[in-house]
Order: sequence, then structure tokens, then C-alpha cells
Amino acid sequence: MNPLKRLKNVIQKSGSLLEDYAKNYIAVFPQAKQVVLKPNAVLLLCDQAVSRVEQLTDLVPDTYEGLIATIEHGKIKAKIHFSPEKLCIKGDVVEGQIRLLNKPEVKSDSMAYNVLIAGWKIFLGGNLPNHLLPQGVRIDGDQVYYTLPKTQLKVLDALFQKTQSSLALNLELKESELKIDSAVEMNWSEINIQSLLNIFNDRKGES
Repeated sequence: MNPLKRLKNVIQKSGSLLEDYAKNYIAVFPQAKQVVLKPNAVLLLCDQAVSRVEQLTDLVPDTYEGLIATIEHGKIKAKIHFSPEKLCIKGDVVEGQIRLLNKPEVKSDSMAYNVLIAGWKIFLGGNLPNHLLPQGVRIDGDQVYYTLPKTQLKVLDALFQKTQSSLALNLELKESELKIDSAVEMNWSEINIQSLLNIFNDRKGES
């Protein structure tokens, strides 16, 4: 066999194996323009968030909808039940929106929500440079709004690596699955599978 053809076959087989392995964590539905993070992927990302945000002592999926975060900061201790709703990629930044599914006792304490968004940032594959919590978190009723640098959110980078400008995403987290609906067609060829698997397998996380 021609060496170049043999190399091509090896690369194709390697790509197929990676895709098969990635299907343990995500599902892609091109016609529906949807990608789904399966429960084991969601649990891995929750664990990473807890391990990297000191004030976030627990983050687990609710049995029906959303995530439940346990936050301890100074004398503050609260459980916040929330669900991610929207992400909008605008150039180098991501504007997001989450909905509070309960009324936490700390609703007037912005620090608790900074911690919450810090955990969500880690969930999306980001980090906390110098362990600084995100700023500019805005609360309006049961909605929490935030802005984060896109380059730090590795999950989004891996899933939407070819997105150059703007993209609106609708999120739904129910029964431990995170559904991401996009305005563009989703295909395995559009996803950086190796990068995504590296995120899921990063047990220790970044400092």
C-alpha cells in the first residue's frame, strides 16, 4: 500500500476511535442543530468546578432540572438552585444568562453570585486567573447575567471552534443532561474532539 494512503487510513481510523470514545460524553444531532452533554460529562464538569473554586463546596445536578450549588464564604452558607438558559458568543466575549429556580436567602449578596458564576465558568472549561472571582455579575429578579472571555471557556471553544463572530445558544439542563441548541448545524467534523476529551479527563484541573 502507498505510504501516504496508509497514513491517511491510520488518521481516519484514529479519528473514528476518538469520535466513538467521545460519544460516551456527548451526542450530536446535526438536523436539530443540537449537541448534548450526557450525565457523565455533566458530573465530571461539576466535580472540576468544585475542585477549583474554594468557596463552592458542592455542585450537583438536580434530579429534574438545573444544578444545585452549595456556597460557603465567610459567614454565608447557601444552596442555589439554578439552570443555565442562554449563551451568546460575541467575538472574544461570551454573554450568558442563568435562571434561579429558587429564592436563596443570600439573594442580596453579590459575592455568592460571583462564586456561582465562577463555578459555572469552570464548568464551561475556564479557569480563575490568580483565583480572582468574575466581576460584573448582574442580578435582575430571578435572572443572573454575566460576561466572560471566550478564550478561557474551553468547552465552548472545542464545540464551536469554527465560530468566528457571533452565535446565540439556548441551554436546557434537565435530568442531568445539558442540551445546547445552536443556530448553526452541528457536526462531529466541527468539534475539536481531542480538546473536548482532554477537558473531560482533566481531573486535577488548572491552578
